Amino acid sequence: MNMAGISCLRYTCANLSVIVLVVLVASCTRKTDEVQLKDETPKRAPKTEATCCWVAITNQATKKIEVYDPADASWTTPKWSWMPTTDLSYISSSEISLWDTPTDIKVRNNTVFANTAQVITATSYRLATIARYTGTGLRGQKLWVMGFNDTTSLHAMEILPDGNCVVASAGTAWPQGFIRVYSSSQPSPNHGVYTQYGFTSVHAVLWDQTHQVLWALGNQLRKYTYNSPASGGTITNPKLHLETTYATLPSAWGHDLSADVNDPDQLLLTTNGGVYIFHISTGTFSTMPGAVQGTFVKAISSQPGQNTLVSTQPSSGCTINSWCTATVNFFNATTGTATDSRTVSGAAIYKGKTFDPNYY
Repeated sequence: MNMAGISCLRYTCANLSVIVLVVLVASCTRKTDEVQLKDETPKRAPKTEATCCWVAITNQATKKIEVYDPADASWTTPKWSWMPTTDLSYISSSEISLWDTPTDIKVRNNTVFANTAQVITATSYRLATIARYTGTGLRGQKLWVMGFNDTTSLHAMEILPDGNCVVASAGTAWPQGFIRVYSSSQPSPNHGVYTQYGFTSVHAVLWDQTHQVLWALGNQLRKYTYNSPASGGTITNPKLHLETTYATLPSAWGHDLSADVNDPDQLLLTTNGGVYIFHISTGTFSTMPGAVQGTFVKAISSQPGQNTLVSTQPSSGCTINSWCTATVNFFNATTGTATDSRTVSGAAIYKGKTFDPNYY
């Protein structure tokens, strides 16, 4: 481990009509039909906005991504789980072998890939991948994958609206770390073109749809433009341009970064020392109030329309490693007061975050 450790739709979660070739432009409302592995024509579940949204965890005990519903009092059976397998078109020797302990998971609306309405992006220390979530064909099927060497230590990944992606490597030793933007939208053999940017101990990347920039968090917070005139990038040879660096964090070593889904002028972030709000328009930080504030918090996210925050923090009861927990905690987003929690027995959770397909 390096110094910083390892790292639904909006309140009206709409149920869209099922079309012949595109199944479920899905929301994060409670839909048991969404967890089937093969996307066939499902029955529509009723709206249940009060249960919005599901939460995805990176369970390093099972080596799986697991998705749960906060409305369920007991988290014993996930709504959906995933890891790379040969059935999902992953290659055993060169891809599955690099998948060890998952570090990041996102779901995004994206139709760039054929027969696909939503995708997931997922990382383990040495593997980054994009897989189908909704559409025709197998749920979880490989759409793009990239393997890395044993010094990489991937912590996060984001897919851009055009189908290209960004991966973040914290590195395995100081002062390693980089972000890479890949041409993942392109068919093979042109899908691996990338540009790399050094960034010490970077742990999080987030596309900001409102401001059309990429945020990245490591030992500082950075804002990049993507394929802008200043970058000189194109969809086939994508590039970033560093627009602003916020070099002084409220406390050292960033861990996680999320959009505040209820306020487009705010980002939520965690460091070794605390949980904070970043105010985009002023470029300033404020400390999150109440019990949500804590040290070494590995994940923070908000629930659309719920005034709820989702958080994971290492606990002594999880002994598989020093950064894990078996519990996902929920807090009042205004006061920071603890409101609820869910425990997955035997789990080693690194991140537990809102499973929300919108960038915001």
